[in-house]
Amino acid sequence: MNDLLTNMTDKSKLMALLEKRETGKTRKINEDEMNTALKSYVKGQDHVIHDISKLIRLQWGKEMRKKPIANILFLGPTGTGKTELTKAMANYLFGDENAMLRFDCSEFTGGESKTKLIGTPTGYVGSSSGGQLTRPVINNPKRLVLFDEVEKAFNGIFDLFLQMMGDGRLTEQGSGKTADFTQSIIVLTSNAEHEAIGKIQDEISDYHEMVNAVKSHLADTKIFRPEIVGRFDRVYVFKSLEGIVIAEIAILKMVKLAKEYGLELAYVDPDLVYDAMIANDKTKSFGIRQLETTIGDMLGEAMYQAKEAGAKKIRLDIDSNGDLEINPDD
Repeated sequence: MNDLLTNMTDKSKLMALLEKRETGKTRKINEDEMNTALKSYVKGQDHVIHDISKLIRLQWGKEMRKKPIANILFLGPTGTGKTELTKAMANYLFGDENAMLRFDCSEFTGGESKTKLIGTPTGYVGSSSGGQLTRPVINNPKRLVLFDEVEKAFNGIFDLFLQMMGDGRLTEQGSGKTADFTQSIIVLTSNAEHEAIGKIQDEISDYHEMVNAVKSHLADTKIFRPEIVGRFDRVYVFKSLEGIVIAEIAILKMVKLAKEYGLELAYVDPDLVYDAMIANDKTKSFGIRQLETTIGDMLGEAMYQAKEAGAKKIRLDIDSNGDLEINPDD
């Protein structure tokens, strides 16, 4: 058997995968490593990343849990990295972005929303296929579950949140099976009241006082029921992005675009970064995610031509006339 494994596959990699499978429940989180990994994806939110890495390290280390690893609320303006951070967390903690279950709550506004998530009762069409939330968790409970723009969800869904975040379990209609969320992380995001929350953030310097004020504001404005607010282990307020942070994100998105064309990006002229930031300012109401489209419009054709010409590693320069020039980097 050992000879077969050696001859037919990468035995050392297979052994590492098997070891990871056996030790998955007892894996220790390296807080510094997690900080570094998350910061490579998300810029301008270090205050969130530092605290969330510590929270996950402590919660992950518990041998017994009767609720999810963490129940987290991300608040702040659109396009500040809330969804991107959840992807980065799923990738770091579970080894795959696909370990994240993402639900856009704008699609769960009607009375049928609960059955979408937990399945159709026995006797109804589709009862055997299970719920969009419960069935994947039943099959693999190690998940990061994201509910985006949760303020748009049908009110009845919040009853499911109470069970899931409090007891760490939901019963699937139809099959009667239990989805166990005690190995999962639950993240809810919201853009609601972000201007008022931003003012609270500016006015209160003590972080814990600020978070308590935000929680009270959410409860007072009826955005969340008080019992839901009480389920959150942490509430994080994302800052608006500006200045050098946007410049760094612009370069990251240029690197990503180059990779999509099979190119390695070695250098970007500062004027090009600045131009991308100015162009993004015109659509800033859509958040930083619009920057990716802006950069694609700016550089897509030139990168395609560089790829067709056989380039592998490139520089993005601005010539004496102020025009984009893509040069090979030897």
